[in-house]
Amino acid sequence: MLWNSYRYRIEDDGIVIEEYCGEELHVTIPAEIEGLPVKVIAPEAFSAYGALIERVEVPGSVTDIGDGAFKMCMSLEQLVLQEGVRRIGENILLVTAVTQIFLPSTVENLKRPWEWGKVAIDVAPENPYYFSDGYGLYEKREDGYALVAVRAEDQRTQYTVDPKTTVIERHAFEGQMYIQEVELPEGVICIEEEAFESCQALRRIALPEGLTTICADAFRCCISLEGLELPSTLKDLGEHAVTDTYGWSPSMNGIQYMTVHPENRYFYHDANAFYQRGENGSLLIKYFGKNETWKIPAEVTEIGAMALRRANLREVFIPETVKRIPKDAFAECGRLECMELEADGVKLYVPENPVYRKGEISALFYQDDDGNLRYDYEAYDALLADWSQILIRCRMAAFRLEYPVQLSDTRKQAYEALIVEHLKDLVYDICKRDSLKDLEALGSAGAISAEHIEEMIDWTTECHRGKLTGYLMEYQREHFAENAFDFSL
Repeated sequence: MLWNSYRYRIEDDGIVIEEYCGEELHVTIPAEIEGLPVKVIAPEAFSAYGALIERVEVPGSVTDIGDGAFKMCMSLEQLVLQEGVRRIGENILLVTAVTQIFLPSTVENLKRPWEWGKVAIDVAPENPYYFSDGYGLYEKREDGYALVAVRAEDQRTQYTVDPKTTVIERHAFEGQMYIQEVELPEGVICIEEEAFESCQALRRIALPEGLTTICADAFRCCISLEGLELPSTLKDLGEHAVTDTYGWSPSMNGIQYMTVHPENRYFYHDANAFYQRGENGSLLIKYFGKNETWKIPAEVTEIGAMALRRANLREVFIPETVKRIPKDAFAECGRLECMELEADGVKLYVPENPVYRKGEISALFYQDDDGNLRYDYEAYDALLADWSQILIRCRMAAFRLEYPVQLSDTRKQAYEALIVEHLKDLVYDICKRDSLKDLEALGSAGAISAEHIEEMIDWTTECHRGKLTGYLMEYQREHFAENAFDFSL
């Protein structure tokens, strides 16, 4: 039905405005149509024809404003709500020019309340459901307050949350670009999902005793967050709750330290990492150490998602106690060169580049039917076979020859031939990096032959690499006294 500039329907003895199709710049929605009260503004009712509207006044007869009711009203600067409005849907101000709004005392439900952080909110003092301190918007609950949104454009750098607060709601601080320090009161027991997501200036947050739960992705993309001090009461952590604080740049390494109150029964830390206790061992949640070489503690039975993301490690030792490693555990470990698997007695070479191949190699862990950690060496060999960079393939081949777990005779012969074919280039590359470790790997793999060792000595001498030449001469003395060579040495 159509009345003046409004398409409407009758529902529950009231009017639902389905669409505004007028051309006014200042709109006063009627309190009644055809003698019936206007109770509801339907979703996106003003979106189609509201681009030029500058001001809208909603009468007190309206109790419900639907999702996106004023969405795309790009010129809208004022939305006036009268006493009577109870429920307000999501995205009602999406792509509008509204920067501040008054919530009357009757408003009892804001759908997706975190969206209101985009505007300055003044709440009627007598509203029993919400209040604002000028920065934070709070919902009043029986057990205390829930902080549901903060003013995104407010440039303050420090904020102390109201002392009666028990929950930091989902997305409450999301996208706040200025806040650097947040003080939570002792009453806060839960930080919900993505509560501080993309607070890129946040450096410090005081987590109080009494806090029991930090939900998934709570601090995602908090790229300036230096560290966290976790209270004794914390017992629940959601996925990536503290492990996804990184920015887009590989140089942004996330949280630099984590400490846990010594009386905490569920979590603990050491100088290098943060762990969760379990019935059968510990879960490695976050490595934050600066070591280039690290042995994962023997009490660890599982490595968590993104636990070693962007770690500074070049070598990591994985004890046989570890039973599970997820595919993203070593994500973006740009410096990682070697993984040692105690269960198989194997060292695996991890190539320098391309970086994405590091992720492919570290993602080949799996659990067998008995729940033991296994590695897919066949898939590793298949990756090597397709590698475009010959010298990297040679290094990987040397490791596989030294630790030939699940290495077929055909592969073994192919690797031996590959090293012989490119031996000179490989030795010059080792000289360039002055890497005695890589030269020793060739020796351990049995890839230094009596036929070629004199040439290898000449090449290292030419490059003025005395320690490499010394190693080769000693190798020659120990292995080729009778001028014999066997790849199985």
